[in-house]
Amino acid sequence: MSNNGTLMQAQMLIDQEQYEKAYEMLQNAYEKMKDDAEYLEKTALLAKTLDKKEDAAKYWEELVAVNPDSLIGYSELLDIYSGKDNYKYYITRAKYKILNDKVSQSIDDYKKAINSTTDESSLINARFLLAKAYEHENKIQNAIDEYYRIIEQKDDMAIYYKLADLYCGINDRFSAINILERGVKAFPEVNELGEYLAALYIKEGDYSKALEKARSPYTKVKAYLMNGDNDEALKLLSENKDENNANYYALMAEYYFNIKDLNKCSEHIDKFESLSPQNPLVFQMRALVCDVQDDSYGYHYNMGRCYSYKQDYELAMAEYLNAHRQDPEKSEAIKEIIKINEASGDKTSLMEFYEKLVRQEPDNTFALKGLGDVYADLYEFRNALEYYEKAVKAGTTDYEIYNKMGFAYEKIKDLSSAKKAYEKYLAQAPLSPDTEKLKEKLAKMDTSSSAPINSEEGLIDKIMKLFGK
Repeated sequence: MSNNGTLMQAQMLIDQEQYEKAYEMLQNAYEKMKDDAEYLEKTALLAKTLDKKEDAAKYWEELVAVNPDSLIGYSELLDIYSGKDNYKYYITRAKYKILNDKVSQSIDDYKKAINSTTDESSLINARFLLAKAYEHENKIQNAIDEYYRIIEQKDDMAIYYKLADLYCGINDRFSAINILERGVKAFPEVNELGEYLAALYIKEGDYSKALEKARSPYTKVKAYLMNGDNDEALKLLSENKDENNANYYALMAEYYFNIKDLNKCSEHIDKFESLSPQNPLVFQMRALVCDVQDDSYGYHYNMGRCYSYKQDYELAMAEYLNAHRQDPEKSEAIKEIIKINEASGDKTSLMEFYEKLVRQEPDNTFALKGLGDVYADLYEFRNALEYYEKAVKAGTTDYEIYNKMGFAYEKIKDLSSAKKAYEKYLAQAPLSPDTEKLKEKLAKMDTSSSAPINSEEGLIDKIMKLFGK
């Protein structure tokens, strides 16, 4: 019988008040269904009904292990633990509060749980949960203190790594290095700790320490390159050549940059990008090459791309604007500025740069339609239609434009043109969700009574004329 079949049959017995039979059936299905949250909840509720308290506790505990978001599970366990097991009670109450978005209130419960036990594993568990709660509340130093207490009780590689991350997050690289040194000593076989430590030493400019701690040949190459030991770097790179590894090409690009062979550097940056597309480092490296070549536009444009891929759009916009000021005739930066403005909804700037792009690329259908959309959003439907028509003439393949044109023509009372636009839209998008609605609209349109495009003024036009008097 399937899991659903078992649950349905058990429910039928419950509906007939045959609770013992239902419970026996569910218990017999335990091995097959013990990872099913619905099964565990139903069995726990039935055990509670039959006053089988120990069984109920077992099933509720298994439920929250399978489904950590089960509010009913934690609620029932609170009743079970109350006055019997303080440690479990406070841990459960803290988790219940977190599920109710009251993380700050969970902190006191975790502290009470810590004070309720002397068992090492229980203490470590409670301290770890408390540290996570502190992190959530951005009380980083409190979280650090708890993580330290954990490794004072028991070394844990993951905690050393976590502490280093937290210190780096508050720009305390010195403390991050110290804790990683301790971690490497405790876990000399764990390469990740050594690599993390070496990377921090490179950032600190201590390349001899980085070489000492590095586990990966590529990390050692990085230290050599940063220290200007180009021959040593090339030798190690040649010994560890891997044409399927993006880092290999990034390091080769850095090597050629160091020896001022910018053509070779650019070639390797391209290979790096082919294996690691959208990597911010690609564009940062290109920016450095442009800087050496006194290409200010290229420098700012590539730094903009770098920040874009880091999702730091404020800095990206600043770089793109700098690039545009360096060379207003180049369209790449304009297109990137438009992308950011589209996401932010800055209509004024969006219109400005759409217009600039249209002046440079008069047949750019993306810019023409975009400019039409901006005017439509501003209720300037005649201006919108001007650009929609230009986009159509330029050969746009975006059939949605006909739907927008139909709407704009309706707004200026040119129903004949609206009808034609809607018909073109339906011809190209027969499966559109708007199909039935548009068919009904077309059926109601009386083309004989529609006025030419300039015969009637729209509401916005009338208002503007009124204010102009």
